[in-house]
Amino acid sequence: MKAFLDTGFLLALLMELKGSRTAWQLTRQLSGPLQVAQLQCFHIENRLLRETRDPNATENGRATAAAALQNLRTYLDELIFQAVDVEYDLAIDLANQWQRHSASQPPAALLILCPAIAATVSATHFLSFDPRPRGIAKAARLKLLPENL
Repeated sequence: MKAFLDTGFLLALLMELKGSRTAWQLTRQLSGPLQVAQLQCFHIENRLLRETRDPNATENGRATAAAALQNLRTYLDELIFQAVDVEYDLAIDLANQWQRHSASQPPAALLILCPAIAATVSATHFLSFDPRPRGIAKAARLKLLPENL
């Protein structure tokens, strides 16, 4: 099994969110590092850094963001997460094809890009709590975890 995490699922492993318990239960059953894209790590780190430095954020919000940022760095260092090499030109081309051939309004770009990255890196499973990228991943014949929402 070669599993790829979408960004929301990744975030649920970094901080306490609605799906965090389920995310940890699922990932503990998997072997090897959990695959993520460097773009996802950058996106999350950027958001968390902005929160830690936001003068309008609550003290609790800044502390939560700082802890999640520390978790991200620790999990990458300890190879709980592994940033995989992605051929972004291929992933973006694939995402573009999918959105052009979509009969309905396509979701936001990053919600299409995550399943495209998963397909590009030859993942077999796509871990997500969001039905929008899950639908795309399923159409790309990736197995979904959790199996049901």
